[in-house]
Amino acid sequence: MKLSISEITTLPSSLEDDVAAFSAAGFTAVELSLEKVGRYLATHSIEEMKRLLEQSGLTPNGAIGLAPSGPALLLSRGESFETYVEALREQLALCRTLGIKQIGIGADSAKWITEDDWMPGAIRNLRVAAAMAAEADMRIGLEFMSLDEPIGPFVLSSLEEARRIVDRVGSDSIGINIDYFHHYRSGGTVAELAAVPGTEIVDVHVTDVNGMPRHELGDGDRVLPGDGVLPLDAYRDAIMSTGYNGYWVLELLNEALWQKPPAEAARLGMASLTVHMTGTERPL
Repeated sequence: MKLSISEITTLPSSLEDDVAAFSAAGFTAVELSLEKVGRYLATHSIEEMKRLLEQSGLTPNGAIGLAPSGPALLLSRGESFETYVEALREQLALCRTLGIKQIGIGADSAKWITEDDWMPGAIRNLRVAAAMAAEADMRIGLEFMSLDEPIGPFVLSSLEEARRIVDRVGSDSIGINIDYFHHYRSGGTVAELAAVPGTEIVDVHVTDVNGMPRHELGDGDRVLPGDGVLPLDAYRDAIMSTGYNGYWVLELLNEALWQKPPAEAARLGMASLTVHMTGTERPL
């Protein structure tokens, strides 16, 4: 099993601190935040970054695209989409230089909808993005997200909706990122996970959630695997049954974890992720 950790799990820390912490905890792969990468590259070269990762024994298995401040991959149109395309091209080029094969892009916020039927335009946009990703020898993982205001709702809030649009795009360069949190909060089922072809899954984000009612959950209610109420074993087994052979990435937004030194957060994360994936007893 291929285990990784997202830099979102240690959001307040720097890329340098993340790399040291993740390596010390035993991770061999990292999902990079392009926002953190940008801050690092403001004072370092790309070659320095590649050496940093290599010397730490970390493979950058994926990247999290830059958070948009307006209509993005699905809802931007005209000049707005042209501007988005240029930004995406830069992100893809950066990922290719770092040897990253996939980038995760979240669904647009529904507040940016300007058309009665936004789907045809979204499909056109995705086909353009798919061609760009194919040219860069990469894949885009489209992530559905289930959240209420003020962050959400989003135009794709369930696995079913994400699968429907990816199917209509019809490109191997566009797949789905599955996040345990968003799947659970949207009311998604284990059967739905098992029905996704493994080749359609680009990335899997692993987390757990506290015991609040689903519709009340917010991003900050994620907890380490095993500390919450998700049917973790069932989720894992369902996804494995699809033939998925990619990375299982620990990703959670948890302020208590953010307040810990990144080395401690990474150690706790590796322990809980290992338990989830192997069923072994969690180390103290």
